Amino acid sequence: MNSILKQTLISMRPLQWYKNLVIFIGIIFSHNIFSLEMWAYAIYAFIAFCIISGSIYIINDVRDAAADRLHPKKKNRPIAAGYLAPKIGLIFATFLLIIILLVSAIINMPLAIVGTLYLLINFIYTFYLKNFALIDVMVVAIGFVLRAAAGALVIGVQISHWLILCVFLMALVLSFGKRRHELIVACNSRQCLSQYTEKMLDNFLSISVGMLLMSYALYSSFVNFYMMATLPFAFYGVFRFMQLVYLNNFGGEAELILKDRASQVNLGLWIFVVILILYGGRA
Repeated sequence: MNSILKQTLISMRPLQWYKNLVIFIGIIFSHNIFSLEMWAYAIYAFIAFCIISGSIYIINDVRDAAADRLHPKKKNRPIAAGYLAPKIGLIFATFLLIIILLVSAIINMPLAIVGTLYLLINFIYTFYLKNFALIDVMVVAIGFVLRAAAGALVIGVQISHWLILCVFLMALVLSFGKRRHELIVACNSRQCLSQYTEKMLDNFLSISVGMLLMSYALYSSFVNFYMMATLPFAFYGVFRFMQLVYLNNFGGEAELILKDRASQVNLGLWIFVVILILYGGRA
């Protein structure tokens, strides 16, 4: 039983749960960082989306088990490697999804609605949409937006539409970077890769980066003028990502940027300046 639980947890890919941190944008940028009650709801939303996204990963692994066995890295996933039976994985995923959505409906109905929408979109993505170029990255980006929306709805606040746009564009940049990496290393892990070319992805990356930086700059100047002080850190972070993409073929896994020392320092400084600007006179 312990082995089954361990393999199930591995299949839920906890190392990917950092993507749900976007949920906390709502509480931070709505000037409610000192509200313990709101933090309780926001943390619950984070846990809920970790369980939902983790369960979706299990369903995805069951769906792609045959293809994963031919992949140099994915073949080691529990279901593809035979460490976890597909039937048991599906039972666990279904049970977790039913429980977390029911509990969410009791705690906060808007969160349950967004969580259900996120589940449905990703379910369709897993079985159909991920086979189509452009649509695949759009769905991923929408998933990030839904996370940000859930984080705001669960605490009953409204965040700037500029921030929502930035989240969407940031997800596009990361997704196009990942597709570029997959295409170059010829891992053939996605059917939609045949519908991309390296030059095409380079153009999509450039367009998305330009729009992302412009949107963040507009947010900084129009919504909160003092946030313009964070522009050097935001620009450096994006440019550093692009530098890694083109020098080191970076992009296979977005979390690798957190292992880059320059990016770590820059991210820490950005967070510090943001908190200082938003809460410097509110403590």
